[in-house]
Amino acid sequence: MRRSYVTVFGSLLILSFVLVPPLQSADDLQAGAGRRSIVPPTPTPMGGFNDRKAMFEGVHDEVFARALVLDNGDTQLVIIGSDLMALDSGLTAKIRNRIEEKTKIPAAHVMVSCAHNHSAPSLYQLSEQERAQSPVEQFFVEQFSGAAIDAWKARQPARLGFHAGELLGMTRNRQQENDLIDPQVGVVLVQKRDSRDTIATLFNFTGHPVILGSNNMLLSGEYPGAACQAVENLLGGIALFTQGAAGDVTVHRSGDPFEEIERVGRTVAAEVIKSAGFIKGNTSVSLSAALTSVELPARPIPSVKEAQQQVDRLNALIAGAEARNLPAAAIRRLKKQLPIHSINLMVAQKRANGEAKPPETQQADVQVMQIGDVVLASIPGEIFVEYALELRSRIAQDVDKSFCLVGYANGYIGYIVTPRAQQTGGYEASVARVAPEAGRVLVETAVQLVHSLPD
Repeated sequence: MRRSYVTVFGSLLILSFVLVPPLQSADDLQAGAGRRSIVPPTPTPMGGFNDRKAMFEGVHDEVFARALVLDNGDTQLVIIGSDLMALDSGLTAKIRNRIEEKTKIPAAHVMVSCAHNHSAPSLYQLSEQERAQSPVEQFFVEQFSGAAIDAWKARQPARLGFHAGELLGMTRNRQQENDLIDPQVGVVLVQKRDSRDTIATLFNFTGHPVILGSNNMLLSGEYPGAACQAVENLLGGIALFTQGAAGDVTVHRSGDPFEEIERVGRTVAAEVIKSAGFIKGNTSVSLSAALTSVELPARPIPSVKEAQQQVDRLNALIAGAEARNLPAAAIRRLKKQLPIHSINLMVAQKRANGEAKPPETQQADVQVMQIGDVVLASIPGEIFVEYALELRSRIAQDVDKSFCLVGYANGYIGYIVTPRAQQTGGYEASVARVAPEAGRVLVETAVQLVHSLPD
């Protein structure tokens, strides 16, 4: 284990690195893909909406965990893409450990990601006691690790390549109410070495899968599942979706929700398929990975008195703005700040009454993988899109690689907002668990990890 030090905002942050030094590639790339259903065998809640408490009532379309294993003779990597909303770090560790036990692939070389699909089964609504009694957690461990083990057993001579497509007009920034988005559709195409038949298509796109709302009680892969199905239908093999920095990015939709997930899924798939057509692929591919864990400061909560003063002050500003007939946009900006102060007041009151004691820090894994000409960096939460755009620019400049941010991977710490969003308010900032400087720590950690990889 190595220790490294990075200065963030003038303070010293100690990072415990788990680096498994890989060797460079041999001319012997092998790859395999696997897929397992993750439809629970027992009644299970659905994730993503606080006003939906009941168990799922049926299955509209099956939900999966899909895995890709890459092996160049020196280094092995595992990437899992799933239709779930999120997995916590404890469950992620169990999945990684079982994969390592069965395949000897280091846990630090396993990335476990979720699409952040709000129409998937979830354990987050269960109490600790209910979760301990539920067979679903062990079911997830077996199915996620099983998909990876299946992929490992299916390895065969392969070639791969990367291409970045672009999809404009499909998403919007819901926090800023503008078009600050990440339009990239990143595609890794993995083919059999000789026949060029597809083994797997790994793709990355950014947009909240919330087309199906809280009134939906049927499991579905949502638009990411529909996109995977469309890619598989045309290219063959197994398609794996990874979500980007979707903390503040959602998809445009209208009309029947189930028809919309097909429309959006097909549109994303079309860009994936188009991008795949530009990829020739190589048989000699460098593979490497690095993983570290950081402690992030929790969002500061004021005292009850301070929180009440903030709520009263803002309500007075809103009332004054309405009385003076200020423009609707100005009133809307003021109202957007109210949720964060109202929730601060609620948490402060619970803390004062001894009902709640939020942790002072949050643990977060940051992982990077280099696959030939592209770098993947995983973040365990809903990071805002500005950070992904910054990382892509810096990595291109520093190491001349393409870049995809994989959100909702290797755990879940909630929203990771920008300092600007903390000031302007909105839903995301009001429920964030970590302080606004957490995003900067994660970005700098990812950059340092990329620099630690072999040339």
